[in-house]
Amino acid sequence: MIRIFQQDETAVRKVRDFDSFQDTERTLWVDLQNPTPDEIKSVEEKFDVSFQSQQEQAEIESSSRYIEEDDRLVANSNFLIPTRNHEYKTVPVNFLLKDDVLFTYRFADLKSFADMVKKIKSKRTVFSDGAQIMIAIFESRIDYDADLVESLSTRVKEINKQLDLDAKLDREMLLLINDYQELTMSIRENVVDKQRVISAMIRSNGWFTSDEQARLRIVIKDINSLIDHTNFIFERLEFLQNTFLGLVNLEQNNIIKIFTVLSLVLLPPTLIASIYGMNFTDMPELSWRFGYLFALGLMAISSGLTYYFFKKKNWL
Repeated sequence: MIRIFQQDETAVRKVRDFDSFQDTERTLWVDLQNPTPDEIKSVEEKFDVSFQSQQEQAEIESSSRYIEEDDRLVANSNFLIPTRNHEYKTVPVNFLLKDDVLFTYRFADLKSFADMVKKIKSKRTVFSDGAQIMIAIFESRIDYDADLVESLSTRVKEINKQLDLDAKLDREMLLLINDYQELTMSIRENVVDKQRVISAMIRSNGWFTSDEQARLRIVIKDINSLIDHTNFIFERLEFLQNTFLGLVNLEQNNIIKIFTVLSLVLLPPTLIASIYGMNFTDMPELSWRFGYLFALGLMAISSGLTYYFFKKKNWL
């Protein structure tokens, strides 16, 4: 799908195909979402540009993430999106800036791009070139990442409230903590990726005005705050994980202690029963009328004394 945003003297209009495209109007933004090979080829021929492949967009080297030439600026950045099974995945987005026209190439429906379209429709005079739209997309994305971090922080607080001595320490809670750790790392990786790209944009030569660079510096400050926040969340999740494992160890120790005490309480009666179970001929209690009751009473007294001893030592 191709969406082209053109500006005339009064408004910004969206063009979905080249049949409605007019060369007389100023083009601000060309957005390619899940484009077909024919659509990519038509845009490249129409605007004399060349898009990177998906493999090139996913490269992690700095030389591949940001390319600045005399007539074009290319930036690749990763965007985090939710999936149907409540997980998150990273999708690469390619930005190309040429002749004050922004070209975006992506294979996912992104909220920040949808918000950008709404802003263009509601604030037609704010955006005068592709560079401003590119900055606004990154600003919107950082705001979305901030909301995601706040939501994650709230969920971590809920786990912290549930994690006490009376909590149900099951496998699902430990897996949930692990999932939040993975999400925190994914958010941090994506935010750091944008930090690298935006830092390169600030250092660019002549592509952005002083006012636009000031906006980019504000975005960098927001990114640094998000990185600090994600680091704090990850440390908190590690603390919760250690607390969970500590509580599991305490619960296992209590169970082992119960079995240990029970074994020791039953040890004297077992010893007495073993003695009177030898059935030697010269045992005086063997033919005694009250021998059975005596043995039972002796077992009960020995168990009671053992239990009292453990109780007095506060081992129970």
